[in-house]
Amino acid sequence: MYINCGDFCVRDISDDDAESYYEIFSNPEVARYDDFEPISRADLLVDMARIAGQAPGSLLRELAVALPEDDKMIGVLTLEKKRLYTYIGYHFNPDYQGRGYALRSVVALINSLGEDVQASLRLVSDPENHASVALAEKAGFVFLKRRKHKGAQEVMYVYKGNRQD
Repeated sequence: MYINCGDFCVRDISDDDAESYYEIFSNPEVARYDDFEPISRADLLVDMARIAGQAPGSLLRELAVALPEDDKMIGVLTLEKKRLYTYIGYHFNPDYQGRGYALRSVVALINSLGEDVQASLRLVSDPENHASVALAEKAGFVFLKRRKHKGAQEVMYVYKGNRQD
């Protein structure tokens, strides 16, 4: 997959992205509102092997958000197909947060999906992650419910259309 967004792109993750992937997922701030601990170098090897096995139709697909000048991956978008829904997620290197990359890349990815997938999109966030909740709402998601998952409170959103207030 390749989506040109002008000053960045959304593309498949390659082995060349390993160090950037590590920068993102080893960062305690990135893991703060999620259900994982920061990854180790050993975890990185496992994750990169898993990503290498992903195909366009995989149930879990991770995509890079990268800058064109050096092709540096600054974020990861995920699509996870479940029985009835497809969950979308995003994690970004804190050095690149607050610049609009997350919202614009999520919207670009959604716009590249078929209507059937768009109709099944769900997004889950920690209710204390105010930036993630705001992004969800700006991208066209509306609040569906609160739930407890793996012992943690979460808010769930359903996609209702591109708003970008």
